[in-house]
Amino acid sequence: MSIALIPTVQDPDWKAFRARVIAAITDAEVLMQQRGRGINCVVLTEEVAEQLGLVLDTTAAYERLLTLVRATRSIAQESLRCTREQHGGQFALLLL
Repeated sequence: MSIALIPTVQDPDWKAFRARVIAAITDAEVLMQQRGRGINCVVLTEEVAEQLGLVLDTTAAYERLLTLVRATRSIAQESLRCTREQHGGQFALLLL
């Protein structure tokens, strides 16, 4: 799917798409934690695009997704922190 076709804030499908982006960020963060590595926003953007099947064919498309990843990454990290606390540090997430 082209990045131009993704929903914008005004679209009714925005919340569902944003939730998918947050889930993809969470999956990538967990995978990197399991490997004992960190991940920056640039690599994370490419991972999210791959998981969601988005084509980053232009610089503008890449910048648009990068902005969304930067804006929602803290939400995904907080979700991981809460899950970790609820399970006493022991939890397993299904990686798709």
